[in-house]
Amino acid sequence: MSELVRVGSRVRIQGDEGEEEFELAGELADPFEGRVSIDSPMGRALLGHRPGDRVQVRAPGGVLVVVIVAIA
Repeated sequence: MSELVRVGSRVRIQGDEGEEEFELAGELADPFEGRVSIDSPMGRALLGHRPGDRVQVRAPGGVLVVVIVAIA
């Protein structure tokens, strides 16, 4: 298991709407395939954080707070 979120990390987060898991991707991002871009608000916010960190994501719909549950 990796210590920090980086490109290619598989990240599990917990937010108000439950848990979600996805891979942080560069050019091959495709949210329908579970790959979120590192250039998206979620991707930018998660990069460099560790499991257990509470992260604020500034998205077009407002600020979300998520907790990083695990990184693979």
